Amino acid sequence: MIQLDDDTIKRLRLLQRKHKDKRVYIKVTVLLMLHQGFTAQMIAESLGIDDSTVYRYQQGFADLGLDDYLKDFFVAYSGQLTEEEEQLLRSEIRQGLYINSKQVAAYIQLKFGVRYSLSAVVKLLHRLGFSYKKTKGVGLKANREAQEQFVKELTDILAQSNDNQVVYFNDALHPQHNTRPDYGWIYKGEDFEIPSNPGRKRVNINGALNANEVTDVLVVESDRINAQSCIKLWEKQHRRHPQKTIINICDNAPYYHSKHLKEWLAENTWCKVIYLPPYAPNLNLIERLWKYLRKEVTSYNFYEHFTEFRKAILDFFKNIKEHKQALESLLTLNFHIVGI
Repeated sequence: MIQLDDDTIKRLRLLQRKHKDKRVYIKVTVLLMLHQGFTAQMIAESLGIDDSTVYRYQQGFADLGLDDYLKDFFVAYSGQLTEEEEQLLRSEIRQGLYINSKQVAAYIQLKFGVRYSLSAVVKLLHRLGFSYKKTKGVGLKANREAQEQFVKELTDILAQSNDNQVVYFNDALHPQHNTRPDYGWIYKGEDFEIPSNPGRKRVNINGALNANEVTDVLVVESDRINAQSCIKLWEKQHRRHPQKTIINICDNAPYYHSKHLKEWLAENTWCKVIYLPPYAPNLNLIERLWKYLRKEVTSYNFYEHFTEFRKAILDFFKNIKEHKQALESLLTLNFHIVGI
């Protein structure tokens, strides 16, 4: 309980009626109800706040006096935003880049009048679904409109797919015989060492992934990726689907535009080629398969001899059906559009 003089009561009543800020209304009402003899529990229940907030407001008024108590910098409990305020904060941060917790704390105080310590901001951001990570560069040459048009055309092609047509995504892979350092949970102050090879030998793979069947993956290993390796790969497709038209989606690597390959395509009309927009690896479904292969086979595993390394990669493709469940989740026909 607190005692207020008549002038203070009049001033608080006026603020209570005229101030539009809900937080100020609550701060004023807490003082008036304490003066009237209400308990902290009764006030908290009436105003939808917790008991500890009432006690902090009471102590803040006693320590600061009315003028400083009413200023924006005094907030009794800075540990909570309302659910609605958290949604607004989430939307704000998703729309713009905040490079550190200090900027987020400043926004929260400016927008909601709530002061957070930097450590509290970090905890709040984690709870709201954010993580601190590198931004992703997008090449200025990537054309958003062209990518959107490609996805629309691809959707139409896949919708018209039937027993007479197969769509494959094509790309080359060149894994190097060396362990790739990657992220993992490692105790602070310690390193987690993994053996690596100094060699530079590579396995050259030309691959194709069926857009509608994640375990229908065909590969050709060769010394070089060129028109000849593409022809071998596409003839392999034809042997698997002899009665079907095969549509191959390819990037703009020079060998896909070579004279030799164009002449072969003219003679083999069952094979069609659709080119991805320039600078659009994000639209090539098989890129996700390559990333999965690196995670499962090459990034964390040490192969002392190149023959072991090569065998592990080729065995991955031979046993691709063992990964069906993971690949069905990963290789969905949902594409992230980038560019300007």
